[in-house]
Amino acid sequence: MLPTAHATTTMDVAAAALPPDLLARICSLLLPGDAILTVPRLNKALAVAAAPRVAELRKAMAALQEAARRTWWLSRREYQSFSVPLWALQEAWPQLTRQQRAYGAARAAFHGDLATLRWALPQRDDAGTLCCATAASGGQLEALQCARALGCEWSADTCSEAARGGHLAVLQWARTQQPPCPWGARTCMAAAEGGHLAVLQWLRAQQPPCPWDWETCRAAAEGGHLAVLQWARAQQPPCPWGAGTCMAAADCGHLAVLQWARAQQPPCPWSVADCLGAAKFGKADETTIEWIRAQAALEGVVV
Repeated sequence: MLPTAHATTTMDVAAAALPPDLLARICSLLLPGDAILTVPRLNKALAVAAAPRVAELRKAMAALQEAARRTWWLSRREYQSFSVPLWALQEAWPQLTRQQRAYGAARAAFHGDLATLRWALPQRDDAGTLCCATAASGGQLEALQCARALGCEWSADTCSEAARGGHLAVLQWARTQQPPCPWGARTCMAAAEGGHLAVLQWLRAQQPPCPWDWETCRAAAEGGHLAVLQWARAQQPPCPWGAGTCMAAADCGHLAVLQWARAQQPPCPWSVADCLGAAKFGKADETTIEWIRAQAALEGVVV
């Protein structure tokens, strides 16, 4: 709840008496949502002191939104920026669309804002699966428990998001419920994508083990997580792989991963021409490109 006019006047006087460096220190400790939305509504002195941090936060938000615009799988992750303060969400709620309301609750879940979550979830008009997934993504076990207690449904995305973030405690809790939270091959893929070997090992140690497929090796290669790839291939039977593993390593410029994969017996399958194209138009440096060219020459492939 925002302060009354009298309280605001009192705070103005108190804030004006504080040294600027102390005001700046206070503002540095505020949650991002409060720094951006609450402080400007309180008093001018705090707003001025918070301005540098607000500028930094807005710049970070813009970068996240740009990444979401360019990368389809990040488009769902705008909720990571900051949790909207409860008063601001309550004030805006009547004007929000159904999707905006869902994202407001998802922001609270990702950041563990339980007060906002407890207010927003009873008013939801969807299944609530996004809140469970975002709580898991943020490693917010209490928020996930809150969402479940308030009737939110979950899906395999909950386990996948926990695995991607390396949040083993969240994953373990979700799987010990009755019935357990669903999982699938994408859960192992997400753990490999995040480079979380301990999580992947736990997933595969369960009875029955969490399933995996060639996407696990591809995700490890894409992230440059050689230790994860090596462990996955050392299992019996080995985790499947294919040309996508080499393609991902080439595209992202992970030469050590690509070299190791091709040095195995038998080597990881690849299309040298496709890998060269991926390296040229991806993130690979000239060393990686030249190595692929040399392999093409050895194989007698004209590129």
